[in-house]
Amino acid sequence: MKSKMTQNNKVFNQSQPPVNELKELFENGINVLVVSHIDPDGDSLGTQLAVAAYLESIGKNVIMLRQGSIPGKYSHLTKIDSILKADTYSLEKPFDLAVVLECPDVERAGTTGKFITENMNIINIDHHRDNGYFGHVNWINVEASSVGEMLFEYFEQVNFKINSDIADCLFTAIMTDTGRFRYQSTSYRTMQIAGELIKAGANPRRNSDLVYFNMKPSTMILTGKVLNSIEFHYENRLCLLTLTNDMLESANADASESDGLVDFTLFSEGVLAGVLIKEIDKNNTKISLRSKD
Repeated sequence: MKSKMTQNNKVFNQSQPPVNELKELFENGINVLVVSHIDPDGDSLGTQLAVAAYLESIGKNVIMLRQGSIPGKYSHLTKIDSILKADTYSLEKPFDLAVVLECPDVERAGTTGKFITENMNIINIDHHRDNGYFGHVNWINVEASSVGEMLFEYFEQVNFKINSDIADCLFTAIMTDTGRFRYQSTSYRTMQIAGELIKAGANPRRNSDLVYFNMKPSTMILTGKVLNSIEFHYENRLCLLTLTNDMLESANADASESDGLVDFTLFSEGVLAGVLIKEIDKNNTKISLRSKD
């Protein structure tokens, strides 16, 4: 389905969730699809799992789909294996509701988007400025650090009890999308929510260790190869890294092991912007950007 606006779209650009509008669609759905963006990261995976847990608690049938491999560093999240690959999933029952997380448009959901059709309701939850408001209910909060932070606000409003497993999912979502609480998007409220998640059972030491300090040997080798490609431009204000398929092959690494490599572009003194140039195939290259401000 192509992204588009209709007369029925409701747009909410605000920090607090549109509880009534979201609840109505959540409660009216029976078979619910939950998706996020291509090449899943901590925020996309953690929030898919959290939304699915909420929907199952109110009696819904939930399927989570993805395009791309799940990075091994998120394997500790409960039910992570329930997020299925879209290209191997066979539709059993038509979906009547799709929950799309952290996608500016349906195309960003990749092959999972083929299961989103014109005759279903769509909830669009995102924190990016370029969102196209393609849902029937669009909750876009550009001030939020992550979709994980946004979902906590909704769960709190509807009195959904967050257990330790869900707390770990949301904590990981927020931790990774804030660069370990370093990015400018990290607010007072972000830290309050992180504290509430710890109170609910999230383990900050375990989540941090497993995501950032538990690399496979192949990931470490790949990181070394990518760092060896480093270039500085514009009087060292721009840092550029390159990842090729030959690097992946020689490191015996999966493409998902490149998750987070772009962050290294901002580790050097004086750098204001960073670029990771990633080879997809002979005809396609992916560019990831980061900036300090």
